[in-house]
Parts: sequence; C-alpha cells; structure tokens
Amino acid sequence: MSQSVPKKIRVLMIEDDDVDAAFINRLLTSCPDQTFSVDHVKSLSAAIETLSKNDYEAALLDLSLPDAVGLESFEKIRALDARLPVVMLTGMNDEDVGLQAIESGAQDFVAKEHVSGQMLFRVLRFAIARQLKVMGFQAAADTDPLTSLPNRRYLQSHFDEFIKSAEIKNTPASLAILDVDHFKSINDQYGHFVGDAVLKKIAEIMTQTLGENACAMRIGGEEFAVLMLDDDIDQACQRIDQLLKTLASTTMSFDELSIVVTASAGVIELKYSDIWDKAFVAADSALYEAKSSGRNCYQRRDRIESSTAV
Repeated sequence: MSQSVPKKIRVLMIEDDDVDAAFINRLLTSCPDQTFSVDHVKSLSAAIETLSKNDYEAALLDLSLPDAVGLESFEKIRALDARLPVVMLTGMNDEDVGLQAIESGAQDFVAKEHVSGQMLFRVLRFAIARQLKVMGFQAAADTDPLTSLPNRRYLQSHFDEFIKSAEIKNTPASLAILDVDHFKSINDQYGHFVGDAVLKKIAEIMTQTLGENACAMRIGGEEFAVLMLDDDIDQACQRIDQLLKTLASTTMSFDELSIVVTASAGVIELKYSDIWDKAFVAADSALYEAKSSGRNCYQRRDRIESSTAV
C-alpha cells in the first residue's frame, strides 16, 4: 500500500456473480477524476492466492462467496493482510450485517442494489484514507496487527526458506494448523471486540508456551499455524498437546467476563520436498479429523500410513 491515496487505485474485487462484477467494474472505470485498476476473482481461495502475490490499495468483498459464509471471508482476508482496506458488498440491504462488518474491521459496507459510481468512488477513497490513518504508514505487510504474530503472507513467502534450512541442517521439521473451537459462538454471543481480545490472548499463550524453535502465526480468522524446527512428529505432537492443555486450562478475564476456549490441531512432519500448498492440505486434513473426533485434541498425520487418532 502507498503512504497516501494514490492517483491510480488498484482494487481487488472478490465477487462470484459475473453480472455484478461487470457492473461494478464499469462504474469504477468510468470515474473521471480517479484511475481505478480492477482485478476480479470469484472465490475466497482465489483472493488469498492473489493477495499473496500482489499488493492492492483496496478490496471490494462480496459477503456471499461459494467458499465462505458471512464474515468468514473478511476475517481470512484481514488475517492475510490487515493493512488492506476492505469494503463489503452485499445483495441485501441489511444494516445489521453492515454494522457487524464494520465492527469486525471493515472500512465500509455497500448494498449492491443501491451503489452508484460517485458513491463507490467516494467510499473507496475514504476507506483508503481511513485505513492509512488507523494502521499508520509503518504497518508491516507480514505481521498480523491484532496479535502481532506473523501472518499467512509471511508463512507462504518464507516456507521454502524454512524447509531449506531444515534440509541444510539435516534436522526434522513439523507443521501444526490450529483452529479455535466454536469461535463463531464467541463473536455471536459477546461481539467482535471480545472475539479480538480472545485471539490476542491466544497468541500470547502460544508465544509463552511453545518455546524455542517454534514460530506461531495467525493465518486465518481463528486459525493459527506453528512451524517447529528440529521437531519430528512425536516431538511436535508433545509440544502441541501441551499448548492445547494450557489453552484449555486458562481462564481469560475481560472486565466481568470470564471465557475458557479450546482448540483443535492437525500435526504433520514436513518433508524436504514439501511446498506450502501440499503441506497445508495435509495438516488441514488432520485438523479436520481432530474436529470430527470431538475437538479440543490434536490429530497427527504421518503421511505414510493412515492418521492416528489421539
């Protein structure tokens, strides 16, 4: 992102409806006073891949995507690069959804059936200006500002270096993907401000518990990753097991509110030939099995034989 609102604004439009996308693109390219460059993707997964490789001044994000429900897409975009100002698009004129989006950190909310060219120009310019003021010019692209942990962008860009380091040292390395159990219910019951406070506390617990040679990262709304250098699968499982037990035994206090949360995890030992996408799929599959096993546990994936329940 630039340090001021630029003359040319690069926008990532995340919209699965081609008709709506074409309409919004026409509006933006017709602006007489501002040049907009628009890239269009149709899914959250495509947006994450694009944002991992490119920088934008703003994003237009549809609430209804084929691979995301409600504000889930925004949370994952924010975890990838929280510097990016996001304007939510919806086909419903629902002020409640708009307020939830803004409470979650979105810069604005626009109902597609009411959008006009001048409105959209103004919304995007103001969104960029506000985000620059809130985030400051020194916001790091690879750091999640909520938790101060490295983000998904950092993990994807440094994963090859991590694997190469392990290979050079001829040491094992492991990866865990953690997901906070029933986190949506925390946001629904207590609000996103409390939800954010819970995520910050989880990040603190991870940093304090994991110890040396382990790097914790926030890679999604309530999803975290842990890279463990020098840990084989057994050592990694012991480390993650201790983390899950510490988390489950910690009471988080916010004023008069007390909350206990748990998490589930998938753990794999990395191979020197691994690329990020391959490793993530394996660890995420183990995470799914942990959730299916009742949550508040980990599942290991040995990647040779079938996974072993814990």
